[in-house]
Amino acid sequence: MKKGLIIAIVLLVFGNLQSQDIHFTQFLYSPFNLNPALTGNFEGRYRLGANYRQQWRSITQPFQTTGLWADSRDFMNLKNTNVGVNFYFDKAGTCDFNTLHISVPLSYRLNVGQDSTHSFNLGIQPAFNYQSLNIDKLTSDAQWTGTRFDGSRPINENFQRTNKGYFDLALGFTYNLELPKMNFTTGFSVYNLFQPSTQFLLGDEKTLPRRYNFHVGGKINIGQEWFATPGILYGRQAKFYELVYGSELNYIMNNTPYKYRVLFFGLWNRGKDAGILNLGMHYNSWRVGLSYDINYSSLKTSSNYKGGWEVSIIYILRDLLPKRTNYKYCPDFI
Repeated sequence: MKKGLIIAIVLLVFGNLQSQDIHFTQFLYSPFNLNPALTGNFEGRYRLGANYRQQWRSITQPFQTTGLWADSRDFMNLKNTNVGVNFYFDKAGTCDFNTLHISVPLSYRLNVGQDSTHSFNLGIQPAFNYQSLNIDKLTSDAQWTGTRFDGSRPINENFQRTNKGYFDLALGFTYNLELPKMNFTTGFSVYNLFQPSTQFLLGDEKTLPRRYNFHVGGKINIGQEWFATPGILYGRQAKFYELVYGSELNYIMNNTPYKYRVLFFGLWNRGKDAGILNLGMHYNSWRVGLSYDINYSSLKTSSNYKGGWEVSIIYILRDLLPKRTNYKYCPDFI
């Protein structure tokens, strides 16, 4: 009976996967899955990032998502023009439901006034997705004999295909506020603008619903040695939604150039689903964060309060080459 319950949960999750996008708990540090207008929205010239998430190991085969991305501010010295590249691979459930995503986010910055106190970013992100699954690993209620589960029986599902590729588009904008002791970025984005078909079963006309995000993130200085980095995300996709909010408290250990050291600890919450703990460190141009979701939803009986863990890594390159000082050459005989 316990095995049958676990199988039912896996099937339920798999069914929802066909109509939902991936998500990262550390949403502020996975910018292109949040808003394409965040491309180039950092202090520096080049930024490299990586994200990894694993969840639901206590229930079934763990769901795993790996992301790699990079972007450039003022790309090719084109002022206010920012370009990036985003890649992620997601593996979900016992049937190896895989998603490969490749996209190219672009944004343009519009400054308001003579300084950079107020600015807007407009973003667009064309994308290609490839999905596949292994139907040999699928199970269904047709394999229940009435007294036991028989994996040798057919699942009685008519699959039209086991893989599919499609193009899609995302749009977004952000407003940036830069003040002496604080800064904030708020934005809105929409993904899956074309609502592409995700049909695998014959006669099952499924499309990927549009996903809408509203988000706020910022930095607030608290004295000389502390600052807070709060954030909030409200996302909706069809009837599914999530509300994530919280903050990190950062302690500056060393603020001198090339010796910058900051430790941070954060508390977050995702709706009625999970509490989140995160910690990490800034080390010169590096930022490394680790988080863990503590599940307290109705699934806690099966999950035993275990959700998922996640890591994010970001490296910012201020300048590709140091600035060169030009000197005039004077011969000795002058």
